[in-house]
Amino acid sequence: MAQKRGVLSKEQTERQLVREQRREFEAELAAHYERQVGRPRDRRRLIFMGVLILVVLLAGGYIVLTLLPAPAQTPTPGIAVGQPAPDFTLPVYGGSGGPTVSLKALRGHPVVINFWSESCDPCRREVPLLQRTYEQYGAHGAFVLLGINQADPKEDIASFGRAFKVTYPLLFDAGGNVNAAYHITAIPTTYFIDRQGIVRAVAITELTEQSLRQGLADIGVQLP
Repeated sequence: MAQKRGVLSKEQTERQLVREQRREFEAELAAHYERQVGRPRDRRRLIFMGVLILVVLLAGGYIVLTLLPAPAQTPTPGIAVGQPAPDFTLPVYGGSGGPTVSLKALRGHPVVINFWSESCDPCRREVPLLQRTYEQYGAHGAFVLLGINQADPKEDIASFGRAFKVTYPLLFDAGGNVNAAYHITAIPTTYFIDRQGIVRAVAITELTEQSLRQGLADIGVQLP
C-alpha cells in the first residue's frame, strides 16, 4: 500500500511538473503573441505621427507663403529697344492739336509717347515735368510728346488737360489696341522713339528729370 502511495506521489509530481511546463510554454506563447501584435500597432502609430507632422509642416508652409508679401515683379515692355515702334492713328481728346495724330506722319521727328491714366498717381505727378519740358523744348520743335489714355472715359481727358494746363496732344485709345500693340503692363510707361521710328529707350516707372533727360538724349535730343 505504501509502495502504491509512493507511485502515486511520483505520478502526481510528474503531472505537476508537466502542468508547470505547460503554463510556462503558454506564458511564453502569450508573450510572443503580444510582441508580434504590438509591432504593427507601433508601426501604425509611427505612420500616423509621421503623417500628422507632414500635414502640420505643409499647413505652416502654406500660411507662410500666404502671409509673406509677393515679390515685386518688374513688367517687361513689349517693344524691345532697337525695334520699330508700331504705327497708330488716334483721335485727340485733350491738350492741343487734332483731330487725329498718326505716328507714321511724325517720321523724322523724335517722339516721346507717354501712356497714362487719370486715376494713376505717378502719372499725375509726372505730368508737370512733362508739360514743363515740352513747353520749353518740344513746342519749339525739339521733339514731339504724345499722351495716350485708354483706361478713362474719353470725356475726362479734356478736363484733365485743362486742370494740368497740358499743351501737348492727349490721345484716346478706344478699345486699347495701341496699348496692346505696345504690350503695356503698367502705367506710367514712356517710350522714346528716334527720327527713324525706332524705340531707343523705355521707362516703366514715374519719370524723373534725370530719366526724362536720359531718354531724350537716347533719341538725339540734348537738353541744355
